[in-house]
Amino acid sequence: MSHLLPPLRWSSAGATDKGKVRKINEDAYLDRPDMGLWAVADGMGGHAAGDLASRSVVQALEEAPRHRFLGRSVATLRHSLSDVNWRLCDEARRRGVSIIGSTVAVLLAMGAHCALLWAGDSRVYRLRGGALERLSHDHSQVQDLVDQGFLAPESAETHPAANIVTRAVGADEVLQVDAQILEIKDGDRFLLCTDGLNKELSEGEIAQLSGRFEADALPQALVDEACQRGARDNVTAVVVQFLRSEATAGQRESVRQN
Repeated sequence: MSHLLPPLRWSSAGATDKGKVRKINEDAYLDRPDMGLWAVADGMGGHAAGDLASRSVVQALEEAPRHRFLGRSVATLRHSLSDVNWRLCDEARRRGVSIIGSTVAVLLAMGAHCALLWAGDSRVYRLRGGALERLSHDHSQVQDLVDQGFLAPESAETHPAANIVTRAVGADEVLQVDAQILEIKDGDRFLLCTDGLNKELSEGEIAQLSGRFEADALPQALVDEACQRGARDNVTAVVVQFLRSEATAGQRESVRQN
């Protein structure tokens, strides 16, 4: 006699801060557990343009049509990002500026699988069995140097070119978005963050904090710690916890911590 496992359920939380140096917050995030959809975006292009870009990216993802199948949903999200890419390029031309753009990192969950999409240096991590693993691969000049063996990974965050991304929504006429589909396991915890977090905290420190805080408190704890370190950039974190326990059934509503 076969026994079906209870479905995976999720709870999530997000937090963001302008940091200790920047005058405004050009980050934005999406925390929609009811849609199984989460994202962070890091805007670029100046005060009025950077926050416009990140908000436009998040809004486009939130308004994307929903589908029953993960593959089709990924294609739809790609299309939505390509559409907002075109609109941001057009807005930059209209304003006579070089770029109005934003990085993006997305997590979409359906059943026992999830899809990741990203462009730029906003990241997706997974904490599984106490080990933190970076799942996304930065689109940045320093990551290219690391990949080519010209720069040690531990030197990347402090390199003079650390802020230069090679892909972003709004940066080029044709947007390239990386994607992968993964199986979710009971107890998995995903972290989406902008680079303002990993500029201040090492991956070892992020893992340590992840082990100390529950999922709903972790984003604020990470942002607070980055701010205590000086937060040279805007800082944003979204955490999604997957559990097979029925105890999570009442936790599907987002804990918003703006």
